[in-house]
Formats: sequence, structure tokens, C-alpha cells
Amino acid sequence: MPQSGYGFVALRLVVAAIWINAGIQKLAGLAAGQPNGLVRILFGSSMAIPLTYFFTLLEILGAVALILGLLVRLASVWGVIEFVIICTSLALEGNIGAIAGLNPLMLTASLVLLLYGSPKLSLDGLIAKHMKISP
Repeated sequence: MPQSGYGFVALRLVVAAIWINAGIQKLAGLAAGQPNGLVRILFGSSMAIPLTYFFTLLEILGAVALILGLLVRLASVWGVIEFVIICTSLALEGNIGAIAGLNPLMLTASLVLLLYGSPKLSLDGLIAKHMKISP
């Protein structure tokens, strides 16, 4: 584990901000009657609206968890799953330009947080310190 964990705090907060922004955009799209296009493609139009609500809720709850530093690794699992699916679908569509954008960076950030967690300035770190275990 690196000596200073404050870089992980910054990474956690940036990922959370991006997830909240994306969640708000998805909710605005749902309010306008436009569910997430990828969800519609993967699961069909009958399940697009309920699953978009569900995935958006997971994204926003994951962002809140990252901001608080609570269950960082569990929230990161969602990020890894989400961005593997997004990057894979973009690659299968042949949209290589989109793969070079934000999605692979978010996948990498989620992997880093999954592997290292974020014990500094987090509830996970406080709980680990209280229980005297390694976070």
C-alpha cells in the first residue's frame, strides 16, 4: 500500500462526482421518457425503464458510498461491472473513438479503488481503526 492514501481520496471523490453527474443525466432522460439506450439494447424495451431506474439508483448510491468512504470496494465492484459492459459494447459496435474517452478511465479508477480501497478520510478507515484491522 502506498504511503500516502490521499490520492485515493481524490480519486474516490472524482469518481463519485462523475457518477452523480451521470445519474442526474439518466434521471433527466427518464423524466423526458428516454431510458438509457444501452439498457434498452441489452435488456429490451419492456425492461428499459425499470432497469434504468435500478442502475441509476445503484450508481447514485455508489457515489454516496464513495464520498463517505463507506464500502468503497463494494461500490467499486459496481463501477468495474458497469464500465466493462460499456467498454465491451462500444468495442463490439466498432466505436473505437468512444473507447478512448472517459469510460476506460472510469474502469481503471474503479479497479484501483477495488484493489486498494481508500482508508484515509473514510468511514471504512475509521471502522478499521476502531476494530484494529487493516482496511
